[in-house]
Amino acid sequence: MNISRLHSSALGALFLLPFFAYGLGTALVTSVLKDPEHLALLSGQRTLFVAGALLLLVDALFVVGIGVLFFPILRERSPGIAIAYLCTRVMEALTLIVGVVFLLCILQLGEAAQGQTTPELVTLSNLLAKGNFWAYQLAMLILGVGSVPFCLSLYRARLLPSVLPLVGAVGYGLLALGSVLELFGLPWSVLFSGPGGLFELVLCGWLIARGFRAVTPAVTAQPAWRA
Repeated sequence: MNISRLHSSALGALFLLPFFAYGLGTALVTSVLKDPEHLALLSGQRTLFVAGALLLLVDALFVVGIGVLFFPILRERSPGIAIAYLCTRVMEALTLIVGVVFLLCILQLGEAAQGQTTPELVTLSNLLAKGNFWAYQLAMLILGVGSVPFCLSLYRARLLPSVLPLVGAVGYGLLALGSVLELFGLPWSVLFSGPGGLFELVLCGWLIARGFRAVTPAVTAQPAWRA
């Protein structure tokens, strides 16, 4: 199938927008939580905190949008992978939303504290913040595992330069590995997330600037490594 430039550009934008939504949302939330007395100050910083949480929810919506827009493209070649990738993105989004719920629980905890913090409340707040962290790592594990066959399907479909989906497959595999290490208490995920993030940024630029390739009989006849 030949994919319209509008469809390609929309997908490219959806790969880019989560970087801004999640990055800004995390920055706003972290700016509040980094203060040792954040529970006592939360009521006065509610707007900032809620704005960050809402941006994290918007990020989850963008994630689902990627799966929805890729579904008709993958369905033409690999119906099973199309469904699996859509489910991957939905599960990733739901797990991220669980993390936002943990953050909103911290907000409620701060309002209940009424400016007075106790060691018990601080411990509970730290556990909720850790729950958000675990939810994020689980989401990245789901994304990494589910996106490897997605990238291999793109490679076989010849819709992109062959090296791009192969880099994506390796990058997502490393992303999943980094998340597993984090869940076991080894803070190395930042070392493994680079290739996957780079793939998404390059893919975003390629889809906006060039779009998907038109798959002609001549392209189909080429070996995959030359496509």
